[in-house]
Amino acid sequence: MIRVKFTSSGQEISKVCNHCGCHIDDLTVEDIMVKKPSDLTIKDKDGNEITRTELPEELKTCSCEMCND
Repeated sequence: MIRVKFTSSGQEISKVCNHCGCHIDDLTVEDIMVKKPSDLTIKDKDGNEITRTELPEELKTCSCEMCND
């Protein structure tokens, strides 16, 4: 699952285990950005258009090494 934490210095986006909640990986906004049908053109930091319409499965259901066994 994805966890967003707002701090005084900004935000922290993390991939965490769905079962125990432990930290798996740090993410950026571009990692979780999805485009809904609209006239907007959404681009990543390299200028590539973001076209995915839903989150990748590995961000929806995450398991750490301990819970994956």
